[in-house]
Amino acid sequence: MKTTLFLSVSIDGLIADKDGIPSFPEGAWEDWCSFVNDADNVIAGRSSFEQLKGDEMASILNPSIKIVLSSGFVDVGDSGWQHAKSPSEALKILEDAGVDEAIIGGGRAVAYSFMREQLIDNIVIDLQPVAFGTGTPVFGDFLNLTPLKLIDSSLLNENVLRLRYQVLDDRT
Repeated sequence: MKTTLFLSVSIDGLIADKDGIPSFPEGAWEDWCSFVNDADNVIAGRSSFEQLKGDEMASILNPSIKIVLSSGFVDVGDSGWQHAKSPSEALKILEDAGVDEAIIGGGRAVAYSFMREQLIDNIVIDLQPVAFGTGTPVFGDFLNLTPLKLIDSSLLNENVLRLRYQVLDDRT
């Protein structure tokens, strides 16, 4: 199964503002949801899951399989989300469901854990036309050098650039 990390990132490399809110321009949320819905699955972290609970914006996020990744207990209730305690457990859930491409789509800790365990094949970055100055960096902690190869770039609209990278196997 292929794994793709999807990120909306400010031009200063942040995924959320100083309050932990991904305050991106109009259309960014819809683009992210469309990407996730097309793949029909998403793995997100506890913070993303908590932000989405009861939020009207979550109504357009409709993949069949939604996994919240957290090493601790998460009460998913009847939300339609499943809980996994590790990246490998999340991928196993998707593999058992016959998924061809896993979408890792929410939160610094989730992105970091998948990258640290070298479980990412591709990274899709929507470069948003905003600078937060301070906020949540993409990975937060040090990662070993991860060589990437640009495989595609496209304009989503007049202000947003989508970059697609392949994570190369010769990580050091």
